[in-house]
Parts: sequence; C-alpha cells; structure tokens
Amino acid sequence: MPKQKSKRKQSSGGFIFPIKHLFDRKHEPLLHTIEWVFVLLAFFFIGTSVIYHERVTMFFEEIEYFAPESKEALIQTPEEQELFTGETIAEPIDTTAWDTYQNKWYGFEIQHPDPWKNNTQYKTATEKSAVYETIYKFRKDSDDSSDIFEGYDVKIYPVRKVKNIESTNDIHKKDGAPEDMGGCELAEEMNFGPEGYYFQKVSVKESSSCYEPAYFYSLSRGEYIYNIVPAVGKSGERFSDPEKETNKLFPEFKEAVNSFNFISIVRPQVKAKPKITAKRPVAAKVVNGKLVCAKKNDKPRKSKQNKKGHMDMECCLDPDEKPNPWCTY
Repeated sequence: MPKQKSKRKQSSGGFIFPIKHLFDRKHEPLLHTIEWVFVLLAFFFIGTSVIYHERVTMFFEEIEYFAPESKEALIQTPEEQELFTGETIAEPIDTTAWDTYQNKWYGFEIQHPDPWKNNTQYKTATEKSAVYETIYKFRKDSDDSSDIFEGYDVKIYPVRKVKNIESTNDIHKKDGAPEDMGGCELAEEMNFGPEGYYFQKVSVKESSSCYEPAYFYSLSRGEYIYNIVPAVGKSGERFSDPEKETNKLFPEFKEAVNSFNFISIVRPQVKAKPKITAKRPVAAKVVNGKLVCAKKNDKPRKSKQNKKGHMDMECCLDPDEKPNPWCTY
C-alpha cells in the first residue's frame, strides 16, 4: 500500500505555491508592467514635490518684495480689497463732470462737483485766535440733515505769521500733552495729485497723547501754507478716527485733494495816487479826515469854479478861485 503524504506538508506547500507561481517565467510581462507603474508613480510624486516647492518659494519672495504698506498693490478689485481690509470699499467716483475753481490771487485751483458751483464762499480772519488769512469754502447744494460732512475748505496761512502746520488753526494740542513734543507724530509726506505734489497728510486719532483728532492735507509754496480740510456740518461731530470716517462717509474729499493744483499768482496793480504839488490851504477844518471849509454860511459847491483864477487857500471856493486839490468841497 503506497505511503500517504502528511497533511501538514500539503498545507505548507499550498501557501508557498502562489508566490512562486507569480515569479514564473510565463508571468515576466506582468512583472515588467508593475515595474513601469512604480517608476511612473515615482516620477509623478517627485514632479509634484518640485512644483509645490517652486510655488511656495515664489509666494514668500513676493511677500518680501512688497513692503507692508504697499500690499494693497496686489489687490485688483473692491471686492478683493474688502476681503483684505475687512472694510466696505466705496465705488470709484466719476469726476469728469466736476468744475474747476481758480483763485489767481493766491495761485491755486481745485475741483468740486458741478452742483456746488454756486456755493463757493470765502471768509477773512476776524477772530482773535485766527491765524489764517482767508478761508475758501466749497459746500454741497443739498441740505440733508443726514449728511455729516457739508463740504471742504481751503485755508490760506501766511508763512510770515505761521511757520508750520503745527501753528495753524487746524491743529490743537491735548490737555496734558508732554512738554517735549519731539516724539509726537503729526504728519507724513505723500506724493500724489496731478503734478506729483508732496502733501503733508495729517491724520491724528483719539489715541494720540499729543494732539486732538484731526484729518487734512497741507502744502506750502512761496508765501503761503494751504490746508485742505473736510468740513463737518452743524452737528460739529468729532471722530476718534477722522480719516476713516471721512473716507467712508465723504469720499469726494479725497478726490478734491487729488485735484488741487498750483497756478500763477496774478494780482491787479494798484494805481498810485497822483502826488499833490499844490500848496496846502492856510485855513480849513478837518471832518472825517478831510479838509473842508471852516465858514458856517459858506457853500463852496454852489460857486462857479473859475479854473483861470487863483487857487482857493481856505477850502471855501469863491467864483474867482480854482479848487484846491487838498480840499473836499
């Protein structure tokens, strides 16, 4: 009777058989296919890693290239800017229909919305505390009580009297401000406008320990300082951050500042009074700074003036006298 094989050996040989069978010569094409799949996967993962590394490197190079204050240059639309700053961005203002106001006396021009053209005013300094020479006011037509801002002013300060913007009426020191104001930041220089003027931008928040909140732009040229200031209406409201509130509620102000331009100063020549060469009267009285006839019943206006006669020396014109240029008849 033939000897039977052990069941354990048969079981062990059955486990090893599939692996050995896989590496038989007749399965060689399948093995090559698997090898190529692994090679392609390796190239795919290596290429993906290289591309990812390059993109990350470019991203950080862009961050280093753009300064913090110029990151807004990466923003293309108001929607993107809103996501960047977290604030609602106003739509761009069309200024093509705005009027241009020119002032040849002080040598400047500035634009304003067309409906405002009948609301341009000016005011000379009358208050004791005023150091400005003249204010030119540009005001809205509408009398809407919901409008906090009513327009903007151009304030003219003579440099012979006001040496810098700290001395203008638009800057106020806080009570308890430090004696040494050297560490107090007040203005920053900004280059914009049609001619690339260098404006001094004043933007003071409530957190300042030196100055009360303020927001305006200032330029100096020749004998004058020009402050362009947003005008708050009758409410007289004060903001903890005036620049932020002005940009949000009154975007026309920034457009007006951007349109400011210097022009040539042209002033009419004052004609000199002709010099009087005639002799002064020997007798007369002074009324309101003028020489008049001192006689009670004399009425020189009724006299027939004889230009060929001798000159009146009493401011009491007689028919045979010619008027004296020193006298008022």
